[in-house]
Amino acid sequence: MKPIAYISKKVIEILKLDLGADTPVYLGDTNTAHIKNRHPYEYSRYLSDIGAIINEPDYVGLSPKDNSIMFVKLYEMYGEYIRVAVKASQRGVYFAKTLHLLSTCNAERYIEKGTLKKLDK
Repeated sequence: MKPIAYISKKVIEILKLDLGADTPVYLGDTNTAHIKNRHPYEYSRYLSDIGAIINEPDYVGLSPKDNSIMFVKLYEMYGEYIRVAVKASQRGVYFAKTLHLLSTCNAERYIEKGTLKKLDK
């Protein structure tokens, strides 16, 4: 399986993760099927961008629910925040688990609380 993206040194430093720079992220068939079944709109519009969202997010954070890494990109032309959740498997391999729309209200609240941190371009 080929990586779809890499967790950058900048993201690792900002989130204080215990990872090596450029840790690879994969997208398995099960994860793709989950996205297609549970988030068909996001699947059709944004699946082709999943690697770019991880490689060049506007915001990053750790999910308070399961400690997955959140990569968020704001698509201004649509007014949509798209979140990719990345989590390590039991073997320590990082997978993009889901891709979905993050409501503007939740995104702004996460940003205000500091759960999501803005990445400088």
